Amino acid sequence: MKRFIIIIACLLFTNSAFAWSRALHNAIAAIANDNLTEQAEANINKALGGHNIIYSAQWMYDVAEEKGYEQTKNWRSVAFNKTKLIKGKKIAKHPENIVNRACGFEALTAAISAIESGKLSEQELADNIRYIVTIMGDLHCPTHYIFTDMLEKRKSYYIYDNKKRPYVTYWESDAVRGTFAWRTSEFVHQLSRLTPEQVSQVTAGSVTDWIVGNVPLYREVFGMIDTGTRFDKNGLRRWQNKIYPIAIEQITVAGYRLATVLNSLFDTNAPKVTIK
Repeated sequence: MKRFIIIIACLLFTNSAFAWSRALHNAIAAIANDNLTEQAEANINKALGGHNIIYSAQWMYDVAEEKGYEQTKNWRSVAFNKTKLIKGKKIAKHPENIVNRACGFEALTAAISAIESGKLSEQELADNIRYIVTIMGDLHCPTHYIFTDMLEKRKSYYIYDNKKRPYVTYWESDAVRGTFAWRTSEFVHQLSRLTPEQVSQVTAGSVTDWIVGNVPLYREVFGMIDTGTRFDKNGLRRWQNKIYPIAIEQITVAGYRLATVLNSLFDTNAPKVTIK
């Protein structure tokens, strides 16, 4: 399998430090929690002080708001200590950055490996669980992917109600919520319905396979609009109707894959997920 270096410092290309909105992170965590095994759920809840993973879905936002983004290195705990950062300004020029990058993937795999080591303190274990809960969602949002030949597309915007709106911001929230405005429980009710055969399909392979598999779809996403497109109300709705199935699918897949990773880490009887 082709290996690639993943870039974490992506703020140069995104409008916020996190891809999906708070509500959508809640939804992904809720779908995952709905699909944990009893053993995994019990072990995770114990590690998180008696709370389920939905309580951790907004943890990164809270840390960033309280301490600032520069302090978020603490999210990664032990896992982050060995992660080599490449500054955002150097991303486009980096010789390894030819095709695509998924922001956060390297630290995600480090967090998984750190938990598998069994050498974490209680606090480190909790922090790494929380990091996995958030970043597994973000890695299924198109704005966490960087394509060097499409950097200008990340700056694309559309105009609605005479206001200029960034395309990447749309994907962080409105691609789903702008159509449905669902609450967390509704995401679970509507999306946590895959058959065992479907679950096997979307969770097959390694974590790297999942991320690489997103690439063709997300390249298509960035090509779905020309900068400066002006929408009236009906035009915006037609555009949303075209886009939201992709976003909904990625919310669903993220939830099931997050559950698969956590089951692998915290249920001794669950199939083990490989990183690469």
